[in-house]
Amino acid sequence: MPVRRGHVAPQNTFLDTIIRKFDSQCRKFVIANARVENCAIIFCNDGFCHMCGYSRAEIMQKPCTCNFLYGPDTKRLAIAQMAQALLGSEERKVEINLYRKDGGHCFHCK
Repeated sequence: MPVRRGHVAPQNTFLDTIIRKFDSQCRKFVIANARVENCAIIFCNDGFCHMCGYSRAEIMQKPCTCNFLYGPDTKRLAIAQMAQALLGSEERKVEINLYRKDGGHCFHCK
């Protein structure tokens, strides 16, 4: 029986290929389902969990905007730009400050 690795969505060969490719590059990432409300996160890799301090179970089904990582230095303009890009299904480069679960360490994402 195949290992599900945290998927909430039905097994999907395309998603498995993406996960294997990016996981092997030591990247930190989430995958979201654009067909559900709030573009819910359906997968996050171990690197992302380690970076933000949340477990995979705590991250699954949260909005892909990662609003649970916002903090005092998270700029409203960056939040709006990211939301606009997601709504418009367009690629956009946004720099945003996000916070770990413990709130003590801010990390910068591009």
